[in-house]
Amino acid sequence: MTQANITVRLYGLLSAYGGPRELFLEAETLQDVFLQLFDMGIDKKLLGGALIFINDISLIGPMRFRHRLSCGDIIALLSPAGGG
Repeated sequence: MTQANITVRLYGLLSAYGGPRELFLEAETLQDVFLQLFDMGIDKKLLGGALIFINDISLIGPMRFRHRLSCGDIIALLSPAGGG
């Protein structure tokens, strides 16, 4: 399979890792994106709990990491928020 050129936007605590808040990556699946983000030093626990949106559509469930990406996809990763 071919890799897609995608944009990843980081929000909340995910954007505080010290790098850019918007990344341009090449990946085939969402799992590939997460592996690249781990390699950049983003906290695995924080990233593992992130809300995931691709082109403004929420992805949930264990199969979300196998989602095949298309060129131009925009992935938004939001850290979970707490409150009360």
